[in-house]
Amino acid sequence: MASQLELPQELVAKIVSEFRNDIPTLRTCALISREFLPWSRLYLFSSVRLTGRNVYAFRGVVASSPAVAMYVRRLDMPMMASLPASALLPPESMAQLPNVTQLSAHCDPFGFRHLSPAQHRLLADATRQLTTVHLLIDRLWSLPEWAALLNGCAALTELAIHAESTGWSVQDVALQMPVAPPEDTPRLRALRISGDCKILGPLSAWLVPSGFLDALHTLAIDVLYLQNDYDAPDRRPPIVLAGAASLQVLTLHLDPPMTLSSGAGATPTCLASFPLLHTLHLKDGPDASIAASLRWLGDFLHAPLPLPTGTLSDLDIATSALEYISIDHSMIRRDLLDVPPLTWRALEAPLLAAPRLRALTFKGYEKYSIAGAPDAFAHFSSTVRERLAGLEARGVLRTLQ
Repeated sequence: MASQLELPQELVAKIVSEFRNDIPTLRTCALISREFLPWSRLYLFSSVRLTGRNVYAFRGVVASSPAVAMYVRRLDMPMMASLPASALLPPESMAQLPNVTQLSAHCDPFGFRHLSPAQHRLLADATRQLTTVHLLIDRLWSLPEWAALLNGCAALTELAIHAESTGWSVQDVALQMPVAPPEDTPRLRALRISGDCKILGPLSAWLVPSGFLDALHTLAIDVLYLQNDYDAPDRRPPIVLAGAASLQVLTLHLDPPMTLSSGAGATPTCLASFPLLHTLHLKDGPDASIAASLRWLGDFLHAPLPLPTGTLSDLDIATSALEYISIDHSMIRRDLLDVPPLTWRALEAPLLAAPRLRALTFKGYEKYSIAGAPDAFAHFSSTVRERLAGLEARGVLRTLQ
């Protein structure tokens, strides 16, 4: 019988992979033999989440064991506000993690304000290989710091930013954002923005002029508006239109409905501006009007794209790539009954002319209520199908609880 040391590496890899989620067994595997050690480390250290309990130990391992540090691919650094700046991850430690490509972090994991110019350069060199970054921003001063850092990450393809406001004012978000050098500017494939809508201003000032969004595939803007935000200029269109030429999947929060036109001569935010768009997700909050959202969708689908000559673009719903639309809105049958018939017709007419449309889905029925009548969903569903009878006959209408 073959000894453990004579086992093929493919078999060792298969054995260890069976315990990829069993940390105690993986530690045991690492002690079996040298042949088991690299495969065990692969699962033990490929994804690391730092906490107040392990951050010091992790820094010690990184400094003393370069062979282990090589295995770290994903690094998660959540909020550790109870720790001093010295307890976070210094650039020297980040520089010893050459294979980290995915980073999830609270707004200041490196102690930006305490870094020397040499440390800033070291951190920039240590993060150039990042491809995916997820950030939680609750202190706005850190956003320009992150922008300056990510401007040099040419491999970056996915960026997600969640903004937790601590009472930001208009003056607070008037940040000076750094412009990326043309030779290093990342070309994002996916951008997701959530949280306080006021984060859109500085993000637009950073991402749009630098060309970050020129090759964007997926965009999700799921931001929340407070009462004093509704009268402010709409900051969504510049970001949405910056990626319009390549965008394929778009998610928008329509409370309130997004501005379709930014003024005379401006490119309208309409389907004709998105030649590759195949999936459109629309979301709303509990206080939004389903009638307003449906009017917005009808206008978005129907509005023509003016050309400089004054003629109309030949790109319309009949030649669009649109396949899927979902409307995620807290609604009940009474809300739908209040929608004017003209709004239903304005929505259905362009969709009947969409040759690739596979599904129009209404979901979120009573999602903010505790319980409804047993037959409430059936009444809701029948109301939608009666109002959009043409789409129902075509077999593309869906209703979900």
